[in-house]
Amino acid sequence: MLDRSQSKTVAFEIAFNDWWRSQPSSFRDSVTPSAARACFRAGYTAGKSTTERRFVFKAGRMRITVWAKSVTAAKAKAEIEADYRAASKGWPKPKAGWQLQEEK
Repeated sequence: MLDRSQSKTVAFEIAFNDWWRSQPSSFRDSVTPSAARACFRAGYTAGKSTTERRFVFKAGRMRITVWAKSVTAAKAKAEIEADYRAASKGWPKPKAGWQLQEEK
């Protein structure tokens, strides 16, 4: 139990708190912490994946978001994610495979 790895949110919280404390008080007074957290999360997520792009696919009733370098790699990751989600909900995999539609 003690050797469990920390979740990814711990690193985000530390980074956000460091950034928030480094802002001038005039900025902190003019922006709500929840709005600042939402903006920081978007930049933090995009900044961690500078060599990858974000792809969103629709597979049946699932909406799957993945980060990858190309559409081909993104589709492969999305199929793996779709398989995982279907298995966790007890749904069968489609016999013809997942029909992934990229959302713009």
